Amino acid sequence: MSTTPIRAHVIVGGFPVGQHAGHDMDFASMRILQALQENEDVHTTVGNDFTDCDKWIRDCQFLITYVAGPFADDEQTANIKNWMNQGGRWLAFHGSSGGKAVRIKGSPMRRWVKTAYHEALGSFFLTHPPIREFTVKVSEEEHPLTAGLPASYQTQDEPYMIEVMHEDTQVLLTTSDIKAPAYVAEIYGEDSSLLPDGKNRALGYVRQVGQGAVAYFAAGHCHSPTTNVQVTVHTSVDPDRSVPLNFRGPWDTAPFQQLLKNGVAWGTGGLD
Repeated sequence: MSTTPIRAHVIVGGFPVGQHAGHDMDFASMRILQALQENEDVHTTVGNDFTDCDKWIRDCQFLITYVAGPFADDEQTANIKNWMNQGGRWLAFHGSSGGKAVRIKGSPMRRWVKTAYHEALGSFFLTHPPIREFTVKVSEEEHPLTAGLPASYQTQDEPYMIEVMHEDTQVLLTTSDIKAPAYVAEIYGEDSSLLPDGKNRALGYVRQVGQGAVAYFAAGHCHSPTTNVQVTVHTSVDPDRSVPLNFRGPWDTAPFQQLLKNGVAWGTGGLD
């Protein structure tokens, strides 16, 4: 057994500060910490946003984020990039690809703003249609992050539409089940979440950054009666489109649990 602790830092939180932003942050935090606790050599610190992240990650080898609203500013992003270049690994889930949304002039709609943070993460959130059931396809079955996953599986989740920003990204998970809402082209000019094949969209990827790496998985929505802000769901979840008051979605499925297990092992040295 190793006598050297493995340092990890976990960021889970919504925006504004202290708010849930439509997600059961307590549940997500608990499940992530439980996954880390499986390795008794891991010592973990926890934050709610990226404030002072340089202080917390400088002696870490692993960063996990599950956020809805918080994102790193330019200085914090530069620190994270330097940390990855020196060997740090960042595992990001779900709303980590979001950030700041602004109103569109003359319209009630908002669009998300792309920043240096998204360049470092490697993806940019456009939108998601209502929670639905869809098929996830594993495009890289031999990668350690997808070890133990079936070639494809069904999930119920928010169907995220993300733009993959770097050509050297290794896409791990995809789906062809998401139909872009008409407003996507209206507010962004194009549907940049489509992969070059024009059919599939990325749901997970990994990318080398210097001596380190970043991995992102779009999965992970969860809410409780007091954190739910959904107004409808797809009929594949409920025939009447009624929103379940308690929703754990992927968290209680074997593929997502395997993905989280693999991600923790990847970030703490258990998988190369």
